[in-house]
Amino acid sequence: MGDLTSPIRTSPIRQRRRRPPRAVLVLVLAAGPLTLTGCTADAPSPRERTMAAIDGLCEDLGALRMDVGKLAGLSPRSRGRDELKDLREDVAHDLDLVKRSARGVRKARAGAGAVSKAYDRVGRAIDDLPGGVTGAQASSLIRPHLEALDNAIAASQASVKC
Repeated sequence: MGDLTSPIRTSPIRQRRRRPPRAVLVLVLAAGPLTLTGCTADAPSPRERTMAAIDGLCEDLGALRMDVGKLAGLSPRSRGRDELKDLREDVAHDLDLVKRSARGVRKARAGAGAVSKAYDRVGRAIDDLPGGVTGAQASSLIRPHLEALDNAIAASQASVKC
């Protein structure tokens, strides 16, 4: 056995545990970022983002156009001015969606502005209707404004090629 004055020798296994070789450290550090890149999803390209924004805008413009058609299609059985106001709220909601969608599509901003102005004229026409007007009368009174709004929507759809 050894005496107490001789240096303590450690086994080679202990030396390896204390300090890993540099090559192993380099491999671990280099492999870390490479494994993380495999976890991330590919980000959409600018063209894909633009196409998605155009698709959303086209969908919103289509919903707006359908609700404008409901305004124009009031029958004599409708509640008149009250029903117009309810439908106007639906159109206003659709218009808000169109405005938000148009922010992401540069070439649609002018069209969205024209649609908004045409909607404002429809709103004023609805507000100016007399109190006892029937649905058919109201529809005929605001029809020119609704046609202008429909034309503005169609122009906006054409500008982004919906």
